[in-house]
Amino acid sequence: MVDPKGFDGLRKRLFGTQVADAKGLGPVANGYEFFDALDTLTARVRGINGANGALYMNADIRAKIASGFRRLGGSELLTSEIAGKRAVMWNGIPMLDAGQKLDGTDVLPLTAGTGGKQTGDIYAVRFGSTEADAGVTGLTNGGVQATDLGESHDKPVYRTRIDFYCGLALFGGKAAARLTNVLNG
Repeated sequence: MVDPKGFDGLRKRLFGTQVADAKGLGPVANGYEFFDALDTLTARVRGINGANGALYMNADIRAKIASGFRRLGGSELLTSEIAGKRAVMWNGIPMLDAGQKLDGTDVLPLTAGTGGKQTGDIYAVRFGSTEADAGVTGLTNGGVQATDLGESHDKPVYRTRIDFYCGLALFGGKAAARLTNVLNG
C-alpha cells in the first residue's frame, strides 16, 4: 500500500549510475568479487569518508561482511568508536545497521532472491547541510509544531497534535548510491 502523505525515502531518488547490481554476490560465497562491488559502490559517492558518510545495510548482511572479510584472511574490518559505540568500517566509512521500524520489521529487509536465497541492499550516503556540500540532507517545513487540544471528553487524558513535515534532498548526482541484490551468504 502506498501512502501519498508518507515519506518516500532515498530509494526513489536513486537511479541510473547511482544504482549498481551485485548480481547475487555475497561476502562469504563470492568474497573477492563482492568486496570489489563494495568498492564500486563507494566510488559512486564522491568524497564519502567516515566524517561525512556511512554505509547502511541490514544487520544480517553487515555480519556476513565481517565474516567474509575474516574468511579471506583479514583479521577483522577496521573498527572505530562513534558516539561511544564500536563501529565496523569499510575504507574508513562506518557500516551501520539501518535498524527496525516500530512494528519490528527491518528498515532494509532481506527478500527472497534467485533460488530462494536472501538478498538485500546496501546504501552509501554522503551527508551535507548545504547545496555546496553536494550531499544528502534532511528538509523540514517550520520544524515541530505542537498544538494542545485539551482534555479528552471521554477519558482523563490530554491530547496534543504534533505536526512535523519532513523530506530529503540530494544535492548533486553523487551524494548517494545503492548496491542491490547483495547475497546474504
